[in-house]
Amino acid sequence: MAAKTGKRKQIVKIIVLSLLLIVVLALAVTPTFVKNYINNNGIELSGRTINIQKIKYNYFTSTLRVYDAKMYEHNNSEVFVGFDSLLINIKPLRLLKKEVHVQQFKVVHPYSQIIQNDTLFNFTDLIEFFNTGEDLSEYTTETMPYRLNLNLIEIKNGRINYIDGLLDHTIGMDNISFSIPHIYWGGEESSADVAFNIGHGGSISSSFDFDSKTGDYSGEAKLNQLAINVILPYIQEYMSLGGIDGTLDASVYYSGNQYDLNSLTLSGNALVNNLIMTDQQDKKVLGVKKAEAVLKTSKPMLYEAEIGRIWLNRPYMYFALIDSLSNLEKMLIYEDDTALSETSENEDLPPYNIFIENFVVDSGLIDFSDQRMKEQFDYELSEVHVDMDSLSLNSNWVEINSSMKLNKRGNLEAQIGVNPYAPFQHIELNYVLSDFQLPDVNIYSKHYMGLPILFGDMYYRNKTIILDKHLNSENKLVIRNVEMGRKAGGLYNIPIKLALFILKDINGDVVLDIPVSGDLSDPKTHIGQIVWNTFKGFTFKIVASPFKALGNLLGADPKELEEITLVYSDTTLTGKQRRGLDLLLELEQMKPELQIEMQYLNDRKLERVDAAAQIVQSVYEQKTKNNPLTHQKDYLDYLKTESGRDSLVMQDYERFLAPAVQVDSLIYTREKHRINLVKDYLHQQNDSTSIRIVGYNTNEVLNIGSRPQFSISYKLAEDEEL
Repeated sequence: MAAKTGKRKQIVKIIVLSLLLIVVLALAVTPTFVKNYINNNGIELSGRTINIQKIKYNYFTSTLRVYDAKMYEHNNSEVFVGFDSLLINIKPLRLLKKEVHVQQFKVVHPYSQIIQNDTLFNFTDLIEFFNTGEDLSEYTTETMPYRLNLNLIEIKNGRINYIDGLLDHTIGMDNISFSIPHIYWGGEESSADVAFNIGHGGSISSSFDFDSKTGDYSGEAKLNQLAINVILPYIQEYMSLGGIDGTLDASVYYSGNQYDLNSLTLSGNALVNNLIMTDQQDKKVLGVKKAEAVLKTSKPMLYEAEIGRIWLNRPYMYFALIDSLSNLEKMLIYEDDTALSETSENEDLPPYNIFIENFVVDSGLIDFSDQRMKEQFDYELSEVHVDMDSLSLNSNWVEINSSMKLNKRGNLEAQIGVNPYAPFQHIELNYVLSDFQLPDVNIYSKHYMGLPILFGDMYYRNKTIILDKHLNSENKLVIRNVEMGRKAGGLYNIPIKLALFILKDINGDVVLDIPVSGDLSDPKTHIGQIVWNTFKGFTFKIVASPFKALGNLLGADPKELEEITLVYSDTTLTGKQRRGLDLLLELEQMKPELQIEMQYLNDRKLERVDAAAQIVQSVYEQKTKNNPLTHQKDYLDYLKTESGRDSLVMQDYERFLAPAVQVDSLIYTREKHRINLVKDYLHQQNDSTSIRIVGYNTNEVLNIGSRPQFSISYKLAEDEEL
């Protein structure tokens, strides 16, 4: 019996060992079997070819390892998704407690290629393959009782390539690495926490809480020191940037209820540091030292947002006029008609009601460059400050306060109110420009008017109102100590130098009040055109009729500086005529650079009547010893007798009787005497005077109908030297 019992135990032992061996062998070959099964039946299982190099499973630690796995594209040559290694460590006994517990999940070197052609992706067929047609809305937390407890989720050195087939454009993201310490989902209250690093720099963390009973949820997401250069490929679709650098810190808090979409509420803040954008030539064009935005509250589903503050500290812009476009306009990539038509489909969406409590720009800098001329013009606007309060996208009125430094010397203070949706319906603009250095715009002055500006500064106060497309502008201009060089070329022949010289007061200042008005309802009419035409008209008016300005300078009647009139019988200068000449001499002393010219004018045909009367009356006096003025009847009888005619008026008798040669000689004598009277008086008062007397010009049309006079004109002395 003992022998039989021993044999039975030995048989049982052999059977048990055999079974254990079979189980061990089965367990040992199972990973290989699973690997081969997946490799051979990938298309049936997923619709794609799958290749796995190796699978290992540790039954003692419940750890699964998968090595060198790939899922291919339809062409079976390109890889759609894959990884170098996968590790999953689970606690299977927790399943008895209705909990899926993953102790560790790690993927090393995952990589994927996403291809988009129009609206189709290279994974669209996978979605269709796994789509069972079941209504997933029937699944609730009650029908899915298992809780998820995921720990130590890690992705290391991942890579994703996005390829836009239509644009033939590839965006790559390399070195994707992150770790999620813990995610818990299930039960009445659930939470998930995520934190991972981004390959290009920065980290992301997030938390989420959900109450399945009430449907309430809340959470937050934070970005820390995110390298902004990761978005460069996306920006380059709209703007031709060469590079972008800087960091982003942001926090977003959200809450709501799953049963009420309108309850979604957002708040948070964002901070950008050391933002720099460069063009294709690696030149900095845009930037900001620090930019901050505070979102107080937002309800996206209701299209509402309230922003507490937007603050830009030390923003920078390089703005260059190159030809008809600026450098920034040239960098823009405009959408085609198809994209525009697609965008227009969203125009029926309700407008977003955005309210901004405060918008501030501090210590801004704008480098302006005009490269359209032979000589490049560079100008710096620094210490730019902008302040706006209570800005709403639904408001039809916005008020802005601004100030800046002009080329480190001048100052600009401005206030503007405008209807942003119809600016030409209502604008109110007030600004003051002080200590503006005129030589700063010397290049413009030489290019357009051919006049270099040597010295001078300017004060300018403007008040402009545009109401219902009608412009009214008040402009007070004070130019101090302006000096301009000699004219050489220039696109426009505008006598600005002479106008400024005429307008200078005794202190060397030019004080102007120039009103500007115009109708902007014509789309071909521009504000700049109205201002330019007003400026040109004012300048030519001053030069053509400078007498009022010069009269104000001397405290004289402008007429006294316009002409000096005489009568035919003048043999000496009257007091009025001497005063006119004295004013010219005084003006010459005040403005020595001004060339004063006196043009003698006279209608000789009119003077022939007076000259003939003098000759005939003189003969009558010699013959009769009577004065023709007191013996008019006797004088008329004399004229009739001498002429042998009876029906003429007295002037006709005199013209008939006076010899033409004598009349001409008398007129020449008179004119010479008049010119000598003026010349002699001027030189008696100032023997070095440069006032120019111009004699009679038979071709001058102004002689017609003119009594004897000296018409006065004013020019710059340097213009006479050219």
